[in-house]
Amino acid sequence: MTLAHTKILLETLRQYHNTEIYLTFKKEDQTPILSVCFKNNEYEITYLKTKNIQHHHHLESVLTVIYGL
Repeated sequence: MTLAHTKILLETLRQYHNTEIYLTFKKEDQTPILSVCFKNNEYEITYLKTKNIQHHHHLESVLTVIYGL
């Protein structure tokens, strides 16, 4: 998925903040790595292997995390 498409998906999460929509990102071998949702006016990233959670207010920082993997 391109950076532009990912950005659109994350912006869509923000627009529908009153719903529970989760995006799951996978490795090339289809192993899930992390999920992203938007709640409480911030992006929540959950690392699926460790269950660690990060909170981000800015879309750019979420994109950095996603594409840093």
